[in-house]
Amino acid sequence: MEDFVERVVRRLREEPGFSRNRHFLAFSSPEGQRALRIHRHLRSIERDLARGSSATVERQEARVRLTLRSPRGLRTAWLSEAEFRILCASPLVRAALAA
Repeated sequence: MEDFVERVVRRLREEPGFSRNRHFLAFSSPEGQRALRIHRHLRSIERDLARGSSATVERQEARVRLTLRSPRGLRTAWLSEAEFRILCASPLVRAALAA
């Protein structure tokens, strides 16, 4: 993941005031749009873990395979190492993955 994309994703996840509207120019670039997509994907995974999904993690070459099991079904998410590190910055995710 490029440095700019990673910084934007981290800011989106850590700073609630980092608004897409206020920083329109940053999000209008392809890198900004990619950062926003990654942020939404990670937020969706975090939401599923908060709802009580059980998770298994497998490292495969340069990617991480995260499998979430819930009563509603099975979800598999492929993340880069950087995306997985950003996801694990959340205490909720760390607690869910430790269980």
